[in-house]
Amino acid sequence: MIKCLSLTGLILIALEGITSGAIVAQNPDHYGAIATSTTNPAIWGYSHDYPTLAQAQRYALEYCGQADCQIRVWFKNGCGAIATNGSNIGSAWAVNRAEAEARSIVACGQGDCKIEVWACTTHFNP
Repeated sequence: MIKCLSLTGLILIALEGITSGAIVAQNPDHYGAIATSTTNPAIWGYSHDYPTLAQAQRYALEYCGQADCQIRVWFKNGCGAIATNGSNIGSAWAVNRAEAEARSIVACGQGDCKIEVWACTTHFNP
């Protein structure tokens, strides 16, 4: 009886592994990015839910719309945020919006840093 249960347990574990692999395959990675103007961080663009990092970055830069825009942060299956106090800029990514915002404020440094923009991929949208 014990051998039977052990064999059944192994079969269930194997099936679970196969099934979870199928779920991962059905939920591909999603990428996002945030770009800001280097001269004015209030000018920004973001993207989310793109199948590749290159596409996410390209669309964030296009949406930003200025010649001096640059990617400040990119993220995969998570969130990104930009904080600024007018002179300093901080950027960060995390698995959720609150963490990304908190980390970007810390990265911004001294002064009264506030969140300028944030974005999350669909699977991690708060």
